[in-house]
Amino acid sequence: MASARRLLRAYWPLVAVPFVAVSLDGILVWRGQAWSLSDWMANVVLGAVVTVTVGVLLARRQASLQEALADLELIEKVAVLSGRVSYLRTSSQPGEIVRALYDARAGMSLVPLARGPMQAEYLQTVVAVIGHVENRLVSSLEAYADWTADDWEQFRRVVLSLGESTRAGARTSSTVRTHWTDSIDPATRRLAVLAASSVPFDAFRNHYTDGPDRIRVALDWDRLAGLTRAVGASVRIERIHTRIAPYDLAALAHFHAPWYADPGCPAGREVGHDHPSAHPIRHTQVVDRAAVVDTDRSARITSLRSWYSTQANNGEIGLTLATCAADRDHVLVLDGNHRLVALAGLVKEGCPATLREFRVTGLADAVPPLVPDLAHYPAATS
Repeated sequence: MASARRLLRAYWPLVAVPFVAVSLDGILVWRGQAWSLSDWMANVVLGAVVTVTVGVLLARRQASLQEALADLELIEKVAVLSGRVSYLRTSSQPGEIVRALYDARAGMSLVPLARGPMQAEYLQTVVAVIGHVENRLVSSLEAYADWTADDWEQFRRVVLSLGESTRAGARTSSTVRTHWTDSIDPATRRLAVLAASSVPFDAFRNHYTDGPDRIRVALDWDRLAGLTRAVGASVRIERIHTRIAPYDLAALAHFHAPWYADPGCPAGREVGHDHPSAHPIRHTQVVDRAAVVDTDRSARITSLRSWYSTQANNGEIGLTLATCAADRDHVLVLDGNHRLVALAGLVKEGCPATLREFRVTGLADAVPPLVPDLAHYPAATS
């Protein structure tokens, strides 16, 4: 049945010729101008049938050549895209990801011209590329830490253009339409959302529970997951980049560590967060008076500061932190506390720095607090 429909689509002009000829003959007979046999031979057989047949055969030949060329182009693009897949599994470099998506988009205009099997193979490859890009961006913080605003804007543009190109192909190809509806449209919509300022919860959790950086405070991960995924959620994980000018120690004054001192205790003896007289320690406070923390902690900070000072010879130092907005004027550092104190000491001596934060915001309504330390900041739990 399907083959019959394909033949009819290819040769319908020949099928139409007899009906048109009979209709014209009927009109001429009605008007008393019936064709003779020679008229039929000249006008219908030679003038119409032969011309239409030659035209149909040439069109079929041209279509076959067009399909072959489209197949050849798509085979090359499948090879290129397949080669990028292994790289996309482990890298979040913006140039490579954007280039892979542009390569995927480049073949979309050829898909409706290719044969069915080649259409399916190319579209499956595109779906695989999009899937690897999405998986990388939702499971790793690398892109959110390193990409610039221009990188994200370029990524958003190419994702949207890939979606538009696929939608255009879906109008003329049922194969494209199926892949567009089932896979490409939902995936490109999700990728476009990733270009916003918020960070996927899974990427944040994977990085700080499975990677070398670990959040060691008692963060309620399950509650945080529910709050960030709720419809209309006010709790978000935002990426914030801050340039710290040399000597500008005041720019770090709003950061607080999950370390506590009791003014009534001797210097160098910390207390727990649940101590009745516990006061949060600011990182800049440790820079000014190292004895406020335990000697072991102070020694680790000194070691890190020495290491950072060797990096400072190359200019600006960068640091990535996991933080939590306790209130408008206080930010609790969840991971990177020792490093931040070490960096603050170098800033005080004239070293510029860049802070890349993954900051949990919108916790004003989270009761009880997601982190016990937030109890020391009443505005965060009121």
